[in-house]
Amino acid sequence: MSESLQPPFLRRTLFRYRPAEMPGAPELSTGTLQYTLPGLISTMTLLCIGTGIFTMMQVMLGNALPLIARNYGANNQLIALLGTTIPYVFNMIITPIVSFRSDRTRTKIGRRMPYLLFATPLMALALIGIGWIDPICRWLGSSFSWYSASFDLWILGGLIVFYNIFYLIIGSIIYYLFPDVIPERYIGRFMALLQLSGSLVGFLFSRYLLKFVENYQGILFTSLAVLFVAGMLWMISTVREGNYPEVDPNAEKPSFFGNIMVFVRECYSIPFYYCFFLTMALSEVSMITRGMFNLLYAKEQLHISVEEFGIISGWFGLVGVVLSFPLGFIVDKLGSLKVYGFGLVMVILTNLFGFFLVHDYTSFYAVMIALGVVYAIQMTSSLPVFVDILPKEFYGQFSAANALFRALFMTIGSYCGGLLFDLIGDYQYIFAWDFLFTVLAFLCFVKLYRDWQKRGGRRSYVAPVYRK
Repeated sequence: MSESLQPPFLRRTLFRYRPAEMPGAPELSTGTLQYTLPGLISTMTLLCIGTGIFTMMQVMLGNALPLIARNYGANNQLIALLGTTIPYVFNMIITPIVSFRSDRTRTKIGRRMPYLLFATPLMALALIGIGWIDPICRWLGSSFSWYSASFDLWILGGLIVFYNIFYLIIGSIIYYLFPDVIPERYIGRFMALLQLSGSLVGFLFSRYLLKFVENYQGILFTSLAVLFVAGMLWMISTVREGNYPEVDPNAEKPSFFGNIMVFVRECYSIPFYYCFFLTMALSEVSMITRGMFNLLYAKEQLHISVEEFGIISGWFGLVGVVLSFPLGFIVDKLGSLKVYGFGLVMVILTNLFGFFLVHDYTSFYAVMIALGVVYAIQMTSSLPVFVDILPKEFYGQFSAANALFRALFMTIGSYCGGLLFDLIGDYQYIFAWDFLFTVLAFLCFVKLYRDWQKRGGRRSYVAPVYRK
C-alpha cells in the first residue's frame, strides 16, 4: 500500500478516526493506529460483535447439521464426512493459501478486510440454501423428471462444501485482524472479552433458538444469515486497518515448492515441538464425536427433546462466560502449562464418570455442566500455552504448522469416529472416545512439560528455532 492511500497515522476516538501526524502513546498504539481509551473500547466491542455473530453461525450449523443430514437418511459415517472430514480437508488447502496471500495484500481498506468483505455474503448465501434445503429439493424434483430423492444428499453436501469454503476464508482471516488493530498490551484482555462474548452467544443460541431448528429451519437460518451479514459489514465499515510496509515488487519470489520446503524445514525439523503438536491435535480429536453426535445421543438414546438439549447446552456455554475472567487470572498467576495440564486431568476424570453414570436427563445434565467447567479450564489456558511455547518471531508460521498437523488428525479422526459409531451403535462411547484421546494428549503433554522445564521453564525458557 502506498503511503498516499492513508495519512501516516490514524487516531481512533469513540466514534471516528482522525488523521494524526505524530506517534501516540505506545500502550495505546499498534503500527500506525492510535487510540484513545474510549476508541479502543469501541473497536474491541465492534470486533466482538462481528466475531460473535460469526461464532453463532458455527454453533447453529454444528448443532443443526446432524439433524438435517439424518432427515435425509445419512448414517453416522456420512454425518462425520460432511460435518468434519471434508471441512478439515479444505482447511489444509485453503488456510495456507489465504494466509499467504492476505499477508501480501495491500488495498485502501487494508490487507484483511477485502477477504472478509468477499466471503461474508457468499457464506450467508450458503447458509440460507442449507436452511431451505427441503423446498429446494422438492422444487428440483417437481421441475426435472430425471431428478430423484437420491440426489437430495448430494445437494445438501454441495451446499455444505460451498459454505465451508467461505467459512474457512473468514475463519482464517478474522483472527489475523486482531493483532493488526489491537495494541499488544491489551491483546490478552481482548481475547478474554472475545471468549466471553463467544460463550455468551453460544448460550443464547442454545437456550433460546436451538429449539426452532426442527420446525422453523428456513426462517431461522435466513434470519441469522441476514444478521451475520449486517454485523460483519458494520464491523468491516467501522474498523480501520493502518498502513503496512510495502511489499517489494522487485524482490525475488521463491517458487511454490521452495516455500513449502522452507516451511517444513523450519517448523517440523525440531523434535521439541512434536509433543506440542500432538498434544493439541489429540486434544482436538478427543472432542470430535461429542461435537458430531451429542445432540443425536441426547435425542435418540436418552430421549431428551431438542428444546431440553438446547437448555442444557445453554448452561454449558454459560459456564464459559462465568469462568473466563477468573480462569484468566489463574493462568497469569500459576502459568498456562500447569492450568492446561490440570484441565486435561479433569477432562479425563469427568469422561470416566460420565461413561458409567449418564443414563437419563438428570445425569446427562449434571455431567454436561461438569464438562463445561473442565472444558473452560482447557480452552482458557490453550491460547496462552501457544504464546508460552512457540517462538515469538515465527508465531504465525508455527501456529499454521500446528493447524495443518491438527487438520490431518481431525480429518482421519472424524471419519474413523463416524465409522466406529455406525459399527457399535451406542453413543455412550462418546465418553470413552474423549477419555482415550485425552489420556494420549496428556501423555504427550507430560513429555512436553518436562522438556519445557529442562529448557528453562517459566523463568528462562527460550523457544528453539531452526538455524542454517
